[in-house]
Amino acid sequence: MISRWTPAGQSGLAGRERSGGQALTEFALVVPVLFLILFAIIQFGFLLGGHVGLTNAAREAARYASTVPNATSAQVLGELRTNSMPRWIPNFRALGGQNESAGSTVTYCSVANPNNASDYPSYSVRVRVHAVYRHALFVPLIDLIVDTLDGTSDGALTARVTEEMRVENPRLTTTGGLPGC
Repeated sequence: MISRWTPAGQSGLAGRERSGGQALTEFALVVPVLFLILFAIIQFGFLLGGHVGLTNAAREAARYASTVPNATSAQVLGELRTNSMPRWIPNFRALGGQNESAGSTVTYCSVANPNNASDYPSYSVRVRVHAVYRHALFVPLIDLIVDTLDGTSDGALTARVTEEMRVENPRLTTTGGLPGC
């Protein structure tokens, strides 16, 4: 039988019991903070992915408007809401899609071409797609911290993206009644 030496008056297990309780207490204090950080990383990952998707959706809708010179603002807005946003934003349809994109706009404006000579003035038409999306906040406690970053406390973080492109059209000699950019 192998014996271990311990100081007088102490058993070998007494020291271990005390440190085990201390470690459990430290663990109980640190774990909530670690979980809060972990869930914040997950929530911000979803927010970043949704924002990248919103940027791609706005770019795709602007590209659609730039290649279809006769497209109206309503048609481009429909393309944005029914095709682009559901394709690029995860869970767009599951979260109520149309209500989540309220505030999105499409506007057209004219700009004088840089090679505008006084004898032959020419103008281009530009389309500006302003996409708005309310990202759902679903991680407890994190939603309380992040919710007011956009100025409202509504359980969602509002993201806004603007994309502008030149409409492919023949040379225009007037602004066509469109406002300047």
